[in-house]
Amino acid sequence: MDYQFFLTSILIFGAYIISLVFVKINKLTLLKQRQFWNVILLITFLISGILGLILAWSIDQKVSIAWYMPALKLHVKMGIVMAWVAIFHIIWHLWYFKGLFKKK
Repeated sequence: MDYQFFLTSILIFGAYIISLVFVKINKLTLLKQRQFWNVILLITFLISGILGLILAWSIDQKVSIAWYMPALKLHVKMGIVMAWVAIFHIIWHLWYFKGLFKKK
């Protein structure tokens, strides 16, 4: 099964770069840009998470789902998007994580 990892990754990076350009040219505030990506993170988490639970349940209970393969493909694609957006999110909050591990 082809999950189109590189195409999906390039599209997400392209969208992120476009959103950064919009912030730089004052067409979008940094707050709105981050809110947008946080919503994308939430949506991809919900889709991937809910599908993951359904797929795991179907395997565990040995229930055949007619739409198993399309659901698996969507689950993985949303996971790829979620992982990249989570990395963006972590980078935004590095200052917070650095503070957690600083010696006092």
